[in-house]
Amino acid sequence: MCLLGGLYLWRGLAVPHPVAGQSEAGLTTWFGVDRWAFVGRGWAITFASLAAAAGLAVWRWPERVHTVAADVAVALGRRTTRLVVAVVGVALFWMLSDHTENLDGSLLQGKFEASPGGFATHDEMLELFLHSRLWAGLHALWGWDVAQTYRLVSCLAGGAAVLIALRIARRFDQPLLVLGLLAGGGWVMVFFGDVENYTLTAVVALGYLAGALRFLDDEDASLWPLGLLLGLGVLCHLETLVLGPSLLVLVVLAVRRGRKLDGILALAAVPAVLGLGLWWFDRHGLPIAQLTSGSQISAQGGDWSRFLFPVGATGWWLQLQMLLLLAPAVLLLPACRFAGRRCLFFGVASAGALLMVVVWRAQLGVFDDWNLYAIAAPPLILLVVSGLRRVSAPWMTAFVVLAGTQALAWVLENHA
Repeated sequence: MCLLGGLYLWRGLAVPHPVAGQSEAGLTTWFGVDRWAFVGRGWAITFASLAAAAGLAVWRWPERVHTVAADVAVALGRRTTRLVVAVVGVALFWMLSDHTENLDGSLLQGKFEASPGGFATHDEMLELFLHSRLWAGLHALWGWDVAQTYRLVSCLAGGAAVLIALRIARRFDQPLLVLGLLAGGGWVMVFFGDVENYTLTAVVALGYLAGALRFLDDEDASLWPLGLLLGLGVLCHLETLVLGPSLLVLVVLAVRRGRKLDGILALAAVPAVLGLGLWWFDRHGLPIAQLTSGSQISAQGGDWSRFLFPVGATGWWLQLQMLLLLAPAVLLLPACRFAGRRCLFFGVASAGALLMVVVWRAQLGVFDDWNLYAIAAPPLILLVVSGLRRVSAPWMTAFVVLAGTQALAWVLENHA
């Protein structure tokens, strides 16, 4: 934690404050650990001091802090409180909305206008189609452009993600730590008005992880709805397939519980939902025959050199920094002891996502295509909190503050 704080502070003091008209590539050299540079040296020192003060306060008054944390956890157990937190979250997402657009986002306006019946691709079938139909309605009603409709969906999806995260946190012994690590990752930027096709995918993936936790903890829970949910996520964006191997872990567990039919139905639900979606889109202007040539899952006809990272340290170094921004909790992996069903499930879910991070090259570059990898953060964070055994409250508090301020600086940077 001290090393991370020192690294954040050093980069925050060393990197010059952004100048109007200067590109981000000229401002930062370490993407992921120099977000403090945007808010300036004064805030960098303030954030580092705040993290240290928070850790010292927890160390100095442990009983009082424990009582407050327990009261907050009880309050979050109430449905009314959770709804209020979600509404406040949506308001914050909207007020601090991302005002940047990458190349893909900037091209959506023209693509939607050219396809009045709805726009979709094989990689982002359902998410693109729903966004395009919503834009058509809101444009006709209020004259909104594509970016405005995307920001609305992104912020509302953030509210749903807050509710799901609160449900997830209640299944752990330290719910506030879970929430802190989830909220402190830069992956939450997808809910700050991101004009791209990853927000609905992120919500469905988070819902899948929440449902998996319930199935792991409750022997009477059904598995087949998770198959439907995973299939829906794949329809939203094919990258959700990285979570597919984790479903096999749950199927094996269902069979061991003597519920073989439930496991079979869960496995069958994924191709069934995907097949139904492909059939529907095939009848509405997106031919199934073009799936292998037009989708990135086949490297658009087998052009793998374009989509796979070349072997070399440079690209992987950038990916590691990007992962540190999306999920700072990965630094806690050496402090974990992995055992039990939860660790096995989240380990497999994280392995698929990490494989994508290591192997798959972002077409727009790490700086502009970070949201492609956002799906890797939640399973990684939940793997960490499942594996942590002896948690030092002062150090963990300081860590959460560090990660949260780094994500906040990124939010403010993109908002400005």
